Amino acid sequence: MEMKIPDVARNPELSPWGFPDWFHHHGMKMYAGRLNREQKSLRISGSAAFLGILPAESAVFDGWLVTWRVVYSRNERTEGQVFFTTEELAAAFGLAPITGSSDDWLIERYGAHSAFQGKYISWRRDDGNVYLNIPCPGTGHDGDPNISIEVSPEMSNVVKELLQLP
Repeated sequence: MEMKIPDVARNPELSPWGFPDWFHHHGMKMYAGRLNREQKSLRISGSAAFLGILPAESAVFDGWLVTWRVVYSRNERTEGQVFFTTEELAAAFGLAPITGSSDDWLIERYGAHSAFQGKYISWRRDDGNVYLNIPCPGTGHDGDPNISIEVSPEMSNVVKELLQLP
């Protein structure tokens, strides 16, 4: 699946290290764990954070439950959860170019290739890696309510494999 960058894409302000200002540097330490084919789930982890992707099938919603926890210190952490459609999750991880037209303001204000209010914002570097925040842009410092993940091509492939499971 080749990704076409939407017309509304805008480059973000970059930190001196080359990632978006809204991205926390600990996101570069995240890695994809083993894909659980039986449960159709995936855990993405780092030393201070994890993100879980689980199927969310009900009479009301058919998609994915994404949960996260970020630990700042022994006494401080943030955690949350949000529901994604398959298309939204693919776009968040750089596998599809969609963005909701009502969410273009996020792209214009913060700089990104794709965004969905309350779910994610992501920007792809020229080298192919995607910088992803769930559920929103942040300050790039401890205390933000979001999780940051640098999505490598290998991680994208594991997420793609998850989304294609029967």
